[in-house]
Amino acid sequence: MRKIVLLLISGIFAIIIGIGIIGLWTMLLLTKQIPELKTEPVAIAFHISAEMTMGILCLVSGIFLLIGLTWAPYFFILAMGLIIYAVVNSAGYYGQKKQWSFVIMFGVILIASVSLVILNLIS
Repeated sequence: MRKIVLLLISGIFAIIIGIGIIGLWTMLLLTKQIPELKTEPVAIAFHISAEMTMGILCLVSGIFLLIGLTWAPYFFILAMGLIIYAVVNSAGYYGQKKQWSFVIMFGVILIASVSLVILNLIS
């Protein structure tokens, strides 16, 4: 029963994070709120590609967990590894800009992601 609850929570978390990442970048692109497209077009194109890939992997891993694929927890751990890297990197970016609410948000996502990875590994 605990394993089912963990997989449910992990799946929902991954789906929310995936939708959030994809939605954020889509909104920023559509509203032209990415100044780096003019100043660093190659770097930001690679960054957005990596973030969109991460969002898709999170979304897919969450769906796989919810439908009960036996190997889905491994896919979830991969997706969370990408999230862990991204939130540490993003916290630095927003910390440099003194936007502390974003740093706190990324800290919460980091704690949740690491906790879910550990729980999935030991269960």
